[in-house]
Amino acid sequence: MSGNEVKLANGRRWTAQQFVDHYLSARIGGTPTPVGDAPAPIPVDMPWYMAHGPGRFYHPGMFPIVNEIIDNRKLAPGTYDLWKLAPKNKEDPAVKATISNYTTEPFSADYKTRALVFGNESARISGQVVVNQDGSKTFKGVEIKPLDSNFDFERNTRNYLLEAAREAARRYYDPRNQGITFEIPYRGLGRLDDPLPDSGIGRIYHPFTDSQLKAALCNPASTPPGLLPSFTAAPPPAIKEHLRHLDQTGGNGPKAAAPSVGGGPTAAPSANRNPLPSDIGNWVASLAGVDPANPMLPQQGTSIGGDSSKQRLLPPWVFFGSP
Repeated sequence: MSGNEVKLANGRRWTAQQFVDHYLSARIGGTPTPVGDAPAPIPVDMPWYMAHGPGRFYHPGMFPIVNEIIDNRKLAPGTYDLWKLAPKNKEDPAVKATISNYTTEPFSADYKTRALVFGNESARISGQVVVNQDGSKTFKGVEIKPLDSNFDFERNTRNYLLEAAREAARRYYDPRNQGITFEIPYRGLGRLDDPLPDSGIGRIYHPFTDSQLKAALCNPASTPPGLLPSFTAAPPPAIKEHLRHLDQTGGNGPKAAAPSVGGGPTAAPSANRNPLPSDIGNWVASLAGVDPANPMLPQQGTSIGGDSSKQRLLPPWVFFGSP
């Protein structure tokens, strides 16, 4: 959350003071019935929120459904949807987790902005779990998405110290109590399988086992953001171009010529008349786990072509489900 600024869905960045100014911008008046409009919703960029904002503190171990599944020794081998294992599906408390930006990492550089703008928030987890024959569990396609929030100074907890601090903030920023609540929805680029183009993606996890989650929880200081390997950016636009390319070629790329009998020279492969753009080539190479600069070599670490400044792109299960 660099510079104590919040990235909005339209790409702009707001300070905490701009959120306060927006909260105070409505002019509601008139008697006996007040009239006027509440401040417009301010959509926040979901990938930014999950990668650099308050959403970075969420992880699978915070959600009751995950721990219930891990502890459940009666689940028969098979694949289960996390929501279907919860009595109330996606609305069940077991698939939700909360964070309090008032108490989470109070010494971080962005603490004041998180506490003032976001306060207490919730997120929902989705995905699948595969129960293996030996009873171990593998979680696949897991995604954590924040639930829409709002901005105000209203009392909403039973924590007297917290509410006293909130009331002090209201008296400082809104001494006349004229502010009007406004919504903070989380939006972004939609997934390829999502009919809503602005619904965004949250933090999506690579497959992980119950033992991997337990190990990460035991040593959180050595884990990446989100606790386990995950991804927060939208899928590269080149994916659609790649899919069209596969349709045109029938899913088969150029084949290398077979070596000649007796170990003689091999025939050169035919030239590719429609080479893939570099971004698509890098994506395809990342799926295969090879270095795009030299397909004969494995991909180096988690980077593309050994360049640690570039994050390795995700495999296709992230966007299309497991094969």
